[in-house]
Amino acid sequence: MSPYVEIDKALFALEDPDKPAIDEILAEGLIVRHFTSGAINAEEFHWYSARLLDVSRRRKEKA
Repeated sequence: MSPYVEIDKALFALEDPDKPAIDEILAEGLIVRHFTSGAINAEEFHWYSARLLDVSRRRKEKA
């Protein structure tokens, strides 16, 4: 599976407020793994990290 599809699926799944908080950590690890393996570049890493931060903040506001 493409790293982009995999990361997008993980971030999209976090939109569900019933997902456990551990899924945020797993999504972060996924982004880091793809960056360190060279599957995504620094610009993409920054973009996905910003998306994760945005999703995480919205989840906390709903809680």
